[in-house]
Amino acid sequence: MILAEKIKAVAKQHGKTISGMAAEMGVAQQHLSRTINNPRITLQDLEKIASLIGCSLNDFFADAQPQIICPHCGKPIKINIE
Repeated sequence: MILAEKIKAVAKQHGKTISGMAAEMGVAQQHLSRTINNPRITLQDLEKIASLIGCSLNDFFADAQPQIICPHCGKPIKINIE
């Protein structure tokens, strides 16, 4: 699961929506959505989002597994770390 999907899933678990969090932050929904989907999201932005959700940064990375995307076919390559 990519980080943006994990953030949205954690928010949903806490009963939060992107539009609701954007309203709490005083920004447009599109702005928050772009921030969450940005592959270069900053730690500061992650901390703000976690605070709004009421979770820790660890929740965004729990159960995270390394993932490599095949440059030829675009499919994920599964990695098992033992």
